[in-house]
Amino acid sequence: MKKTIAFLFSVFFATSLFAKDVSIGFVLVGPSNDGGWSMRHHQGFHSLTKHGYKVEGVESVPEADSERVFKKLARKHDIVFGTSFGFMESMERAAEKNKKTVFLHATGYKGNGKNFDNYVCHSFQARYLTGIAAGMMTKTNKIGVVGSHPIPEIIRNINALTLGAQTVNPDIEVEIVWINSWFDPPKDMDAAKVLAEQGNDILFTTTDSPSVVTLAEKLDGVWSMGNDAPMGQFGPNRYITGMMFNWNVLYKEIVDQLAAGKLKMNQRWNWGLQQNCVGLSPWGKNVPGNVVNHVETVKMDWINDKMDTWYPFSQGVTKQDGSEIKAGVMKRPELETMQFFVKGVKSPFPNK
Repeated sequence: MKKTIAFLFSVFFATSLFAKDVSIGFVLVGPSNDGGWSMRHHQGFHSLTKHGYKVEGVESVPEADSERVFKKLARKHDIVFGTSFGFMESMERAAEKNKKTVFLHATGYKGNGKNFDNYVCHSFQARYLTGIAAGMMTKTNKIGVVGSHPIPEIIRNINALTLGAQTVNPDIEVEIVWINSWFDPPKDMDAAKVLAEQGNDILFTTTDSPSVVTLAEKLDGVWSMGNDAPMGQFGPNRYITGMMFNWNVLYKEIVDQLAAGKLKMNQRWNWGLQQNCVGLSPWGKNVPGNVVNHVETVKMDWINDKMDTWYPFSQGVTKQDGSEIKAGVMKRPELETMQFFVKGVKSPFPNK
């Protein structure tokens, strides 16, 4: 009898937690029209509506207010997504208080094995490829990066582009100007100007606006890389390519599992180039063909399993201070907590 009751309870819980008619809530850290990170998440979630899912989002939510927003959405939806690293702690608390709602957190590493899990699309893979292009196209051997926040994801992206550039140009130097914001176009533009004035002729950004693309279009001899989304329209003549997210493919996989009653926690989704969760944005019209061909060849080698998921870090790296990490050591846990720059990054590691 006890086994029967336990079985019925488990069926009831699974039915209530994994509803067939799935309703989705999501929280963005920036505006849905930022041109980058939040826009791509917004597009990914709303692509689910064509598959019959109901979607509701809240944008420009400060991290300090996110727990309240998560709890509010949890009262109306079967699953709630948080799309900023800084939402991790507040989502963990919201999941503990709302056990019948599934919570999924982007770019973090926490979960509870019950109703709270995390996911990531490996932006560092595409960043590595853009680094190769930057290394081939620079004339000054100097690459400038507008830094958002020095969280592990951003650190590993900067390291990845540096390592990519070094495969074709060992003299590369990378400089960073931090603005400590995800979305602040004026600060983004000011930082990009400083980097250009310092002789960096390839400009990257890790923020959510296309400011570096806009600036490079106006400067002689400076090229730009997009971030998170296609940005070539903001500076078509001096645009190379950029890391681009395709969140729609991952969101559909997760929500389809939930709708089918097959979603399990602790999956810790980590998709990349092979799953088309990240890729390269369309190449700029003035990028030399040999650059395009070389980078696309490396990309296809990765997709065809010639490099592993954690490449290039899995091959071993030399840190900024000259110490070495051997091949085979760095995998997901080490990338999730990365707190160092590789050799070639000239800016000091930021103090917290």
